[in-house]
Amino acid sequence: MSQTDDPGRPDAPYGQGTGSGQPYGSPADPYGQQPQYGQQPTYPQQPQYGENQYGQQQYGAPAPYGAQYGQQPAYGQPPGYGQYGAAAAPARPPHVVTAAVLGFVLGAFGVLISIIFVVGGAFVTGGGAAADDQIPGLGAVGGALGGALIVFGLLALAWTVVMIWGSVWALKGRSRVMLLVGGSIALAFTLIGFVSSIGDSTSGGGGVFFSLLLLLASAAIVVLLCLKPAADFFAAHRARRRG
Repeated sequence: MSQTDDPGRPDAPYGQGTGSGQPYGSPADPYGQQPQYGQQPTYPQQPQYGENQYGQQQYGAPAPYGAQYGQQPAYGQPPGYGQYGAAAAPARPPHVVTAAVLGFVLGAFGVLISIIFVVGGAFVTGGGAAADDQIPGLGAVGGALGGALIVFGLLALAWTVVMIWGSVWALKGRSRVMLLVGGSIALAFTLIGFVSSIGDSTSGGGGVFFSLLLLLASAAIVVLLCLKPAADFFAAHRARRRG
């Protein structure tokens, strides 16, 4: 046996096996590889910040197509159209709703009053013209009185349109001006009617009570639309339209 075949010789390579024929730490045994003297050991490369070992995108990169619904956008990326954060329509306060409902109620009375005055004016005009042969001059008086009733009926119809249209605009948040104007006109006329009903002994308690209800409804429209919740509601709608 030669000296080179002796495994116990001190000049044999470090870690060399007796029967494998491969040195210790060879590629066949990668986990047992020892670093050479003076050489720093190498470690597996760590993934970068925001990137894992499966190759996902870094933090801040846009989400791939087909992301699930409700996934938050990347940092610094503005939200798209229709996402959360868009300015929503302000809630309609009960002050505006109540004022609009009262406006519709008074508008319904305005329709009835318009019909009564227009039909009554036409009847008075026609009756005065028919009785002019028997009583001279009655036709002219009847015509003037009937014309005044028709004009008053048309004015009541115009006020009715203002009340109904103003109530619609108030509910939509467009404007409160028309309903305020209509309510102020109604407040003035109902106040006159209430005072007249108190001074008229023939009207009775029912007439006074009905006049008082109309007066309170007209006053409620004006007061409710002037309160702060109603003012904030219309101001928010103006800001949304300008934006």
